[in-house]
Amino acid sequence: MSQRTVTSVVGGARLNGFHFRVLGLCSLLMIVDGYDMVSYGTVIAHLMDEWGMDPVTAGTLGSMALVGMLVGGMGVAPLADRFGRRPVMISCVAVASLAALGCAFTTGPGQLGALRFVVGVALGALVPNFNAMAGEFAPKNSRALFVTLVSSFYSVGGIGAAVFAIYAEPVWTWRGVFVLAGLPLLLVPVLLRYLPESPEHLAARGDRARLLAVLRRIDPHGDHTDVVVEPKAAAGKAPLRRLFARGNVLNNALIWVFFAMCMLLSYGLNTWLPELMQTAGYPLGSALWNLVVLNLGGMVGAVFGGWLADRWNYRGTLVMYFGAAAVSLVGLSFEPNAAVLNALLFVAGAATVGALAIIHAFAVEFYPAGVRSTGVGWAAGVGRIGAIGGPTLGGALLALELPFQQNFIAVAVPGVVGAIAVAVVARRKFRLPASPPAAEVAAN
Repeated sequence: MSQRTVTSVVGGARLNGFHFRVLGLCSLLMIVDGYDMVSYGTVIAHLMDEWGMDPVTAGTLGSMALVGMLVGGMGVAPLADRFGRRPVMISCVAVASLAALGCAFTTGPGQLGALRFVVGVALGALVPNFNAMAGEFAPKNSRALFVTLVSSFYSVGGIGAAVFAIYAEPVWTWRGVFVLAGLPLLLVPVLLRYLPESPEHLAARGDRARLLAVLRRIDPHGDHTDVVVEPKAAAGKAPLRRLFARGNVLNNALIWVFFAMCMLLSYGLNTWLPELMQTAGYPLGSALWNLVVLNLGGMVGAVFGGWLADRWNYRGTLVMYFGAAAVSLVGLSFEPNAAVLNALLFVAGAATVGALAIIHAFAVEFYPAGVRSTGVGWAAGVGRIGAIGGPTLGGALLALELPFQQNFIAVAVPGVVGAIAVAVVARRKFRLPASPPAAEVAAN
């Protein structure tokens, strides 16, 4: 009897309702992340007025969640390689929701910063795991599209935060924004009932009964009695060491660079765009709508990028996106008329937030199953250095009171750096610490 692997079963399955259920749950979790990350940018002007904060202090406070995401991505996300994605993800949703709700009752920057740090730790562990899960359940020809489609819902959360701030903040104040951020706690019972465990994790643990139950839902018409299940006791013992084995140091460093550049652009713009537009003379309401346009572009750019990467390749798609980000941001520096402004903001969102979705899909594909949570978690975690730098850099630029044009030109530089890094790493492959050529997993 021929034997099949879990990867071949999942990769060859036809899409069905179970796939879309997993996709829907992961997308809901991305909405939570998008709302939490963009929400601070919608209230920053009110906090500066109420608490008397200068731009540098406000930018540093905005970075606290991103510092937490660095810690969560590097320290907590890898636990899923040992204990499974399901328990880690559900725990993170509960912690993030409770901490976000607590933000509504803070009375000063110190309290808010501490709670935003906790939110960041939980989300930093959550995001790489649901991105990895989306890729692990996807058929082979739809993997990039699945991951980028999930990632595109970051923009749905961002749009929700901006729209809620426009219409509800005048009534419920900035505290209402954080009350809404606590509602995902209601998702915990839903996740407990419907969220499955990663089939690759179950195979690595040798949990054949649960694995076959999941495979029957992925491919209801197949006979999975011939699927090979080989427990890998060493897989979770030292995943970080395995990440750097066999000359993978440069691979990881380059991935970290373009994660950092992409996050610097995405989080920097989502935090400071309304304030930047106000310095150019736009009213707050109009500046918040600019945030909506930016995130609408991000949603479209993420889905299109996933479709393009599946049919072309990651390298070309990402280089094109980083280049478009740099060009559109330079274009914004010339203070164009309203139609051109919105078009450039849409492109900037598509290229920055969209690229954020594609780089996660690239990392899911690049790292093999045994180190995937660790690889994606560390890439996202180190990338948070760029995310942390985004709000801080924006605050510093505003404090310098530079001309409007120079602000956007400075923000465009990371796009060029990111394009160079991805152009180099996408020509390389990850090498597992084993001698057979099959141990090498190529990135598209």
